[in-house]
Amino acid sequence: MYLIHQTKSVIVIATANSANRKTGKSVQLWILDATMHPVESRRTGHDAQNQCMGCSFASGNGCYVNANPLSSIWRKFQRGGYPPLLMGSPDWDEFFTTEFVRFGAYGNPSLIPLSMVKDIASKAKKITGYFHDWHLMPPDQAKAYGQFFMASTEVGNFRQAQSLGLRTFSVVPHAIPATGIECLADAKGMTCKQCGLCDGNRRTASRSKPLPHIFITAHGYQTAKAKLASGGDE
Repeated sequence: MYLIHQTKSVIVIATANSANRKTGKSVQLWILDATMHPVESRRTGHDAQNQCMGCSFASGNGCYVNANPLSSIWRKFQRGGYPPLLMGSPDWDEFFTTEFVRFGAYGNPSLIPLSMVKDIASKAKKITGYFHDWHLMPPDQAKAYGQFFMASTEVGNFRQAQSLGLRTFSVVPHAIPATGIECLADAKGMTCKQCGLCDGNRRTASRSKPLPHIFITAHGYQTAKAKLASGGDE
């Protein structure tokens, strides 16, 4: 497990062999607040201005990510438990030459330098990633990250993202076919590692038929709040 990127505002931690049953075993990248404990970041609303900007579910407003793993990673980082891993090094190449990388187990993966995203994506057989700040950046930048990641959207803005040529992953209060096909983890019981659909426009040029947009119904331990934040009235 490594620290792969750090700025004044965020840290990016790479962990391996996730036990997450929905995603399947994978390398996971966590984007955390560099300035404060993740629980404090959520409580104060700083997450919405930093690692989770653009997300309707930030600051305890329906986020499905439990605070426990975030706290564990933060504490280990504070102890110096994650050695740096340098892009271009043999250890970097070995670590990311893998079956599946999940960009952004927490936080916006668009906070990772694009050159780093491209390098990792060139090594991993499958990737997945979602960025919620696509509407806060210039269209060209959004399209650049959209080559690898899904635009994370809700009922009110999925069409805006699609009009930019981005593939969307919409969290909705109930099934809304207009937003795409249902996430195969829910519809078919597949893992993200088995499915591999949520990789933005990574494979668009090599296909005659466009890959679909995806939707998932609001879920997690804050489902009621998530339904409201996604555009529902429940």
